[in-house]
Amino acid sequence: MPNEAFFLEVGPFCIVPVCHHRMEFAHEVERVFRAVRPNRVAIELAPFLLEPLKTAVRRFPRLTNLAYEATTEPTKPAVWHLLAVEPTDAFAEATRLALFHELPVHAIDLPIHYPHEHQDWVPDSASLTAIGLKAMYELWCEKMGSATVSAEDQAREATMAHALLNLKRMNPEQKFLVVVGMAHAARLAEYLEAEDAPLRPPPPFEHGEVELYEPDIETVRMSHSEAPWVMALYEFRRGGPGDDKYWQPPPAPEVEPEDPRDRLKNVDPGKVVASLEMMLGMRRRRPQPMEKKERKALSRYLQGLQEDPGAFMQLLNQFGAGSLPEKVNLPEVKAPSQRFQAFKFKEVNDRRADLRGLYGAVLEESGQSLDRQLMLEALMRTTGHYYQENTGDHLASWQFKTLYQYVRNYAHLHGRLLPSIYELTMGARGVADDNWAYEVWDLGTFYPWSPEPEGESDLPLMNISDDKLWLGGREVVSWQFRRRQPSLRRMRKRAKEDEARDWAEEFEGGGICSYPAEDLVIEDYARYLQKKAIQQMSSEKTRIEPFTTSLMDGIDMRETLRNWHERKLFVRDIRRVAGGVGAVIVVFDEDKNDDRYPWRMTWHGEHSQESDMAFYATPVNTKLVGPGISRCEYGGLLMTYPNRRLENIWADPSYAELRSKSEVLLMGALEYGLDRHVVYVSASPPRSHFRSVAARLGKRIVYLPIGSLSPQSIQKIRVFHVLSDHQKRKIAKDYIW
Repeated sequence: MPNEAFFLEVGPFCIVPVCHHRMEFAHEVERVFRAVRPNRVAIELAPFLLEPLKTAVRRFPRLTNLAYEATTEPTKPAVWHLLAVEPTDAFAEATRLALFHELPVHAIDLPIHYPHEHQDWVPDSASLTAIGLKAMYELWCEKMGSATVSAEDQAREATMAHALLNLKRMNPEQKFLVVVGMAHAARLAEYLEAEDAPLRPPPPFEHGEVELYEPDIETVRMSHSEAPWVMALYEFRRGGPGDDKYWQPPPAPEVEPEDPRDRLKNVDPGKVVASLEMMLGMRRRRPQPMEKKERKALSRYLQGLQEDPGAFMQLLNQFGAGSLPEKVNLPEVKAPSQRFQAFKFKEVNDRRADLRGLYGAVLEESGQSLDRQLMLEALMRTTGHYYQENTGDHLASWQFKTLYQYVRNYAHLHGRLLPSIYELTMGARGVADDNWAYEVWDLGTFYPWSPEPEGESDLPLMNISDDKLWLGGREVVSWQFRRRQPSLRRMRKRAKEDEARDWAEEFEGGGICSYPAEDLVIEDYARYLQKKAIQQMSSEKTRIEPFTTSLMDGIDMRETLRNWHERKLFVRDIRRVAGGVGAVIVVFDEDKNDDRYPWRMTWHGEHSQESDMAFYATPVNTKLVGPGISRCEYGGLLMTYPNRRLENIWADPSYAELRSKSEVLLMGALEYGLDRHVVYVSASPPRSHFRSVAARLGKRIVYLPIGSLSPQSIQKIRVFHVLSDHQKRKIAKDYIW
């Protein structure tokens, strides 16, 4: 049975065959320990690493890397070797159990260089959940039992057998839990059963003192063998959440309320007086022009006066009927309410307060079982929610289905059942974009108990950056470590808290414009919808009939093959559609509650190649991604041709009785569209009332279900950006993703 504890029992020795740095094997060691209740624990480890390993295990859930200089050839210089101590490693778990139960721990291996890049050809550890350790070990013995054994492995196994036999003679009547690699378990059992093993000379190996370092979060992301997401869930189940300080998000910087007068300190008082006199109609000559920053400072101060009538009257009283003050005493006013907010791209470090609940929910959903498949599925589902929160884009069910099929095939190519974080990251980028890939990488490689690069630790910090190793501030040139996980290049700029106000001020001028690159995309897609509608209407009028005297519009091969028994040719007669398409409507969300897309706008095309547009969308002040750059999302839009004709349909009183914003767009299309046909794309067709209205106006509504269109194309045009002025078009590419 998969849930039964499996081990090779040879006298007092209970041998557990494991693989390094895999969560399922650590769980198997815990299960065997509970079943056997040993008196002593022996692990496959060099004796000089035992005490540092114990120190590292006592630090869990904090991670520790053991570092030491060693060489296998006296003529060559020593190289730094690194050994990661992870809670999901079987040897670390055996040591942890022994220390908790106050049992002796013995290191029985030879002092050698452990090849961390070596990979045993064993079944995927994820299969342990279904078949158990016994079936996996038997399968491995069947496939790899006849493999050639190296001289180094023979020396190691003989040494481990002699060490265990000596322990048995010194501690009779005691039971030993022996944790060794799967490749050594069978031969070690044979040596123990025979109670003899031919000792061989150990390979040359010289090492220095072992030093302990704590890897920072960036090092954990790039270099650890087990996925940090899996390590975090295992440790959360094994040892609990730990100190509350690990679940606190980084403190937000304190922003003191701004006094609007502060910005006028650097403005020439004469310019302030002259500008106020000009606005009050008390100055005949035009004042000296003010710079842009000076105009913004004065504008912000005047906005504060609007909310404080008393201060406004105090300012006016300084401008008497017959006197002009040389200097104005600016009364104190409150800062205007912040109408804009910068959009902050949340990373997993900003969500620390939610991670404790997330880990608990994932484990509760899986019934506290350590099922890697459920863990990875929860990872993708959670990052899908984060992706929607950060970008506004929605992931469809077909994208998850395609992703799972892709990563399954990718894992099979490497002989595994389940994918790694790398494969999930690349799969997310393939079915969606780099933003979802970054979410997967960010959460999948995050270990909540790791310090930041400049964080506090009781050990010197280890950092790997740009292929350089830093140990406690010292750069190490020659070193060996296991394969590094590839990271994604961040493509987005994050707003700083103190930049939000400056970014918002760019919109105070009142002028807005679109981003040309997005204009081209949406105009091209509208033309595609026009052609698709014409093709649909043409196909509805197409007739198939037997060939008589004319081939008409060509032979219909499908109908001909279907009726081939009649020995007749069938031809296609395509009826042409009279009239073109004068308006296109795309409804992403009906928004019948009128709360998600409150911003309603009508704007005209800048040149003859652009259409007029009316739309309802998310407010322009909710997601600032750059200076004067706001990220918005359409709820629905209307595009009419030619341009410079569309009135403000949102202010038209004749539309007041319509039931929804999408009906306002449709009515505007019927009234302002010049051509006969109107394309209506939505999840549901319009009311029959509008077909009657269209018939009276000599129009026809062509309905296209939004589900029949490419979801990727729909998502591509749904998000757009609003710029505060045309000058922002030069820098928009640096902030738009």
